[in-house]
Amino acid sequence: MATSSPTWTKLASLTDVPDGESKAVRIGDTRSVALFNVDGRIHATDNQCPHMGYPLTRGTIRHGVLTCEWHGRNFDLEAGGCFNFECDDLETFPAEVRGADIWVELPEWEYLRKDEHMQLLQEGLLSEDRWTISKAIALLLKGGVSEDEVVALVLRHIGRHISTSHGSEGCEDVSRLVNGLNVGRRYDAEDRLIALSTAACAVSGPAAKRHDVMPLPDPVSWEQIDRWVRVFSRDSQSGRIERCLFTGHGLGCADRILPLLLECAVEPRFLGFPDNITALVFLSEAVDQFGWDQASELVFNLGAKLVGRGRGVPERFRRDAVELMAELKEAEGSGSGAYDEDAFAAALTSGSVERSFRAVADALNSDAPLDRIITTLVMLAADRMARTPVNVEAGWHELTTEMNLAASLRSVQRVAGDDVAAMGVYHVAWELFAHRWVNIPHRALSEALPSTGSDVTVDRVVESIRTLNVHGVGDEALSVLNGGASAEALAHEVGRAILWDNTGSRIVPTLRTVVEEWSRADGHPAQSQLLVGLVRYATDVRTNSDSGSSATTAMRFAEGRTTVEVFDR
Repeated sequence: MATSSPTWTKLASLTDVPDGESKAVRIGDTRSVALFNVDGRIHATDNQCPHMGYPLTRGTIRHGVLTCEWHGRNFDLEAGGCFNFECDDLETFPAEVRGADIWVELPEWEYLRKDEHMQLLQEGLLSEDRWTISKAIALLLKGGVSEDEVVALVLRHIGRHISTSHGSEGCEDVSRLVNGLNVGRRYDAEDRLIALSTAACAVSGPAAKRHDVMPLPDPVSWEQIDRWVRVFSRDSQSGRIERCLFTGHGLGCADRILPLLLECAVEPRFLGFPDNITALVFLSEAVDQFGWDQASELVFNLGAKLVGRGRGVPERFRRDAVELMAELKEAEGSGSGAYDEDAFAAALTSGSVERSFRAVADALNSDAPLDRIITTLVMLAADRMARTPVNVEAGWHELTTEMNLAASLRSVQRVAGDDVAAMGVYHVAWELFAHRWVNIPHRALSEALPSTGSDVTVDRVVESIRTLNVHGVGDEALSVLNGGASAEALAHEVGRAILWDNTGSRIVPTLRTVVEEWSRADGHPAQSQLLVGLVRYATDVRTNSDSGSSATTAMRFAEGRTTVEVFDR
C-alpha cells in the first residue's frame, strides 16, 4: 500500500527496481506507473503506451529512448515526447530516491491534453485508422469534452474530405455520419462509443487543401442566385452552383439554400437519383444541429455536386417517366377523391410506370393528407423487406433505398414544403418501378402478416441474428410483437446487435428509419413489417465480424488500463 505526502507518493523500495530493471506500480483501480532504473537513476512514466496501451515496463531503453515492445513506438524517457505518428506523448513524473525508497510526484489528475487528442483524432480521420479514431474519441469524452465538440471536428473533416476527394458519391458518407450519430444517442457506454467511432470511421479519408470559394461580386441578389442555381442544375454545372450557394449565404439567405436545393432535387430529370433527396435531408440535419459555421463547406460543396451532377442519356423507361412526371406535375387536381391505400399500393407495384405515376397524381389530389401518403410508401417498403425471398439476391440495397427515401419525405416536407415533398412521392414510385425485378408478390397492406411462431423472446431474435438464421428470424420477430412484447425493447436489442457487427454502418440508416417510423405507424396493419424487415435485413447481410473491439479497448485505454489488463478481463 503506497503512502502519501501532499505532493509526493512512495511507490517502491529501491531494492524493488535493480539497476537496468523496471517495475509497474498500480495507482488506484486502473492506472499504473512504470519505474525504470537506468544507470542508477530512477525514471517514472505512465505504464500505458499512448499508442495502444501496452505496458511499457515490457519495453527496452537505449540512449535515453524508451521503445514499446508491441509496435515499436519510441519515447524520450526524460520528457515523454513521442517520435512517431498517431501517438500521444508519454506522461512522465518527477522521481526521487529518499534513503532506501522511491518517491514520485503524482499530481492530481486533470485533463490537459484536449488539443493533443483533437489532433490525434484528425490524424486518425486522415489515415482511416479505426483504432486511432476510437482511442482519440474515448480520451476526449473521458476528459469531459462534449460529444458535440468532437462531432464538430468530424463534420469539418468530412466537409474538406468530400470537397477534395469525393464527387456526389460522398452522400453515402453523410448518411452514415448523420444516422450513426442519431442512433448512437439512443445508447450509452460502449454502445454509444461504438456508434460514434463507427460514424467517424465511415467519413475518414484524405482531405487536401483547396482554394477558398469567393463570393460573386456585387451587385447580386438572391433572386439571381435562385435563377442561376436552377439553370446550372439543369445543365450539370456543379462548380458554378457552389459559388452561388456561398454567395447566397453571404447575402443572409442561408434559410433559403436547402429548400432551393431540394426543389432542384425533386425535378423530373433526377428520377433515378434517390440519394439526392436523402443526402440533402441529412445535410439539413447537420445544419440544424451544428450550424452553418460548422456545416457550410459540406453543404455548399456536396449540395452543388448532387443537384449539378451529370445524368447521362436516360434509357427508354426513365425517359418516358420523366416526360410523364413533368406532364402530371403541371396538371390541376380537384382534391376531392377518396384515398384507397390498397389500390394505391397495388398500382405502385404493378410494373407499369404509367399506372404508378397516375396513381401518385390521384393520391396527391385525393382527400388524404400528404403525411398519410408518405406512411403508405414507408409501409409498402417495409412489407417488401419483410417478404423478399432470401434464397436468391434479396435486393436489400434497393429495398432499403425505397424505405429511407420514403421516410425522408417527412423532412423534405418540413424543410421545403408540401409541394416539394409531393414531387418526392414520384421519386419513390420510380424506385419501386425500377426495382420491379425483385420477386415479391403483391399483398394488400390491410392484411396482417401471418405468423406461425409462439413463445419467442427478444433474446431468441437477437441470437438468430447472430447465428445468421435468416429463414427463421422474421417469423420470430413477428411472434415477439404479436405476443405483446415491447417493440422498443426489441428494436433496442436488435440495434445493439447491428452496431457490434462490421455491417453496422451500412444498416444504421435503415435502423433509424424503422425506429422513427414505428411510432408514426401506430395502428397501421403493416406496422410489424418494419421490425420484421429490419431483422431479416440485418441477419442476411451480417458478417459476424466484431467491429466493437477497438471501441471496447479504447474505453479501457481511456480509463488508464494497459492492454494486458484489458485482455485479462
